[in-house]
Amino acid sequence: HGWLLLDGGKMSKSKGNVVDPYILAEKFGVDALRFFLMRTFPFGSDGNFSNELLIQTINTDLANDLGNLVSRTTAMVGKYFGGALPAGCRTCAEPQPFDQELRTLAEGLRSVYEEDMETFAPHKALDEIFKVIQRANKYIDENAPWALAKDMEANGARLAHVLYNLLEATRICGILLTPFMPESMEKLFAQIGVGAEARTWESADLWGELPETAAVVKGENLFPRLDLDKALADLEAAEAAAKKAEQPDVEVE
Repeated sequence: HGWLLLDGGKMSKSKGNVVDPYILAEKFGVDALRFFLMRTFPFGSDGNFSNELLIQTINTDLANDLGNLVSRTTAMVGKYFGGALPAGCRTCAEPQPFDQELRTLAEGLRSVYEEDMETFAPHKALDEIFKVIQRANKYIDENAPWALAKDMEANGARLAHVLYNLLEATRICGILLTPFMPESMEKLFAQIGVGAEARTWESADLWGELPETAAVVKGENLFPRLDLDKALADLEAAEAAAKKAEQPDVEVE
């Protein structure tokens, strides 16, 4: 494996530039820290670490992209359908081109992901997952569910199909993100109503495994957005406190 560098050089206790993973895990969570390391630095290569880059990655990928997708989708299922989509939402009488675009991308995800993982390129595997997540967020804007909801009698079936597609794309991404963020994906599956049978590796390249009437709950925000300045200040304070704790007590006669 490569080295994690700080300001272009190796971390060293003598230089006093060692990053404490325990403090980072306590502040941001083990899942977010593991995700950042695997997402940002190609396996086998050196990588230049910074707290700013860690926080920016959490905000961009986890809060803005994945967190936003889960939050918006579960909120709309709750608002428009009381937390459970109607039967028949898996299919649509008049499918749109972007329905198939999202489905094709999600259905093909496991095979490219597997190839990247087998060649020890988890950063590439994660990149493929986030292409689907970003496409799903774009799919929300393309369909404008809030506009469809204005006339549920005419558009209710279409709206249900759009939301089902979003849940199903999220399910597939959740399965493939599980090795990187196991605890967070447990929460994600609980929010979108995925049972054990639809969380398996075998189901990750099958479209339509999520039951149509799965119980969807808008739970806690999986990845709250971080204030960069505040997060950096909190880290600095925690690091200072840890260094102080390590110093021996001064004996006074």
